This record gives sequence, C-alpha cells and structure tokens, in this order.
Amino acid sequence: MNINTNFTYFGELSALLAAIFWSIAVIIFKSASNEVSPFLITALKNTIASFCFLVFFLLFDIPLWYDNFQQIDYFKILISGVLGMGLADVLFIYALSQIGANRIALINCFEPVVIYILSSIFLGTILNINQLIGFIVVIISLLIITYEKDTNELDKYNKRRGILLQISAVVLSSIGIVMIKPVLLKINNDINIQLWLTFFRLLPGMITAWIIMLFQKNKIRPSQPFLQFNLIIKIIFSSILGTFIALSFWIIGYANIEHPPVASILGQTSVIFIILLSWFFLKEKITKQRIVAMLFALSGVVLTIYS
Repeated sequence: MNINTNFTYFGELSALLAAIFWSIAVIIFKSASNEVSPFLITALKNTIASFCFLVFFLLFDIPLWYDNFQQIDYFKILISGVLGMGLADVLFIYALSQIGANRIALINCFEPVVIYILSSIFLGTILNINQLIGFIVVIISLLIITYEKDTNELDKYNKRRGILLQISAVVLSSIGIVMIKPVLLKINNDINIQLWLTFFRLLPGMITAWIIMLFQKNKIRPSQPFLQFNLIIKIIFSSILGTFIALSFWIIGYANIEHPPVASILGQTSVIFIILLSWFFLKEKITKQRIVAMLFALSGVVLTIYS
C-alpha cells in the first residue's frame, strides 16, 4: 500500500483524526460497559481490532512479518503492548465504567506530562522550572476532579478508586509509548511498517486482556446481555473505530510529526470532544469544576512540553 506521507501536516492531521475517532469510541465503550463486563470489552475490542488488521494486511498485500528490526526492538514492542494495550487498557475500561467518560478524559491529560517526564529521565535531562510548574498545574486539575462535590452522582470510594486506576493506566501507557519511540524513529517514512508495528504491539495486549478476563471470570456480569444485537454492534463498531482506526492514526501521526510535543497536544484535544460527546449522548454533566479542571490540564500540558 503506497500512501503519500510527505504532504504538509500529514502527521498533524493523523493525530487529530485519532483524537476524534478515539473520542467517539470512548463514548460507545462507556455505554457498553453499563451492560457488559469491562474485562470482556477489553479482550473483545483487542481481538476484533487484531482481526481487522489481519484482513487489512491481506487486502493491501502488507507483509505479516518484518525482520529488519533488532531483537531488542521486538522485545520493546512486545513489552509496550503488554503494558499499553493490555494492562493499561483493562484499567482504562474498568475506570471508565466506574467514573464516566468526562472524568477519564480529564485524567488522560496527565499522559503527555508523564511521557515528557519519562523521556527526560531516560535521556538524562533535568526538567526546568516552567516544566515543573506545568506538571504541578496538571496535578491541580487532578485534585479538582478528585475533590469535586459530586456524591449525588458517584460514590466517593468508587470515584477515588476509578481515578487511581486511570492514573495507573496513564502511567503504564506512557511507559509503553516511551519504550517504542526509538523504534518509531526508524520507520517514520514507511506507513506499512508503522501499521505492522501497531498490529504487532496489539497482539500481546490482546493476550494479556484475555488472561486477565479469565482470571476475573467469577466477577464477570452475566453474558446474556451480550447476545443483544445492539450491544454486539456497539462493541464491534467501537473496537474498529477506537482500537483499529484511531490507534493506527495515532501511531502514524506520532511517527510522522517532527516535534513530539505537537502530537501530544493534538492527542489531548480528545478531552474536548469527549466532554461534549458525553454530555450530549451519555447525559454526563459539564460542571464549572470540570471546565476549570480541563483548562488547568490543557494549560499544564502546553506549559510542560513547550518550555
């Protein structure tokens, strides 16, 4: 498959499309998690997306294996998949079912800050004062969400547990992203290999999600609702849109944007889309505290990665 990736803003457009598609998928995942176990949703979405990649590769004659990487590169991709597409996704979907889409979106603004800090640590650099201030500003946004007076909407224990789980998901996902950045730098001119890497990273995530789901089988909600046609459509559509299409656009965008901070900023536009979509479709409230938290979070991200 030959696609021209050299036109202006190709990477930026890909990252923005990833944010839009992912936002729509999150709303559908949340809706489905009201009826089906989040553990089952995670395993199914990764499986469906893996199948989509296989079909796509066969249709467009993309090889199922690339042997031009070093062994350490394959190891990094596999571990990144376990952390980011397996453990982090399980925590994400479970937290989504507990605290709602707009809170999840706000906490996700923590991710580019964590990525930047981890990148700085691995590169042996020290954060400057503006970056530290940006980090503190993002923390403030998390505290605003944590201590928002919304006990009429959500049990305090479930809320704090959901927030903690999502923060853990963000940290695991960030570690996985930082791990594969050196690999992405080797393939930033070949969209076929970028898609293959996305698929190869998804496979260990799929296996991890099924293992976790099986260990949780005594806690899974009855599977009878899953037999409903509309619920099957929800899971299939959100899996294709979020884990197949959005994930592909995200990897392509991240690999083709010259300045990684730009990719992070565009990725965080999903917080705006998710808050609006969750208000319209899920009837989740847009409170003053959440608007303030969103502004703090986005400001902290910009301050951290552009300092």
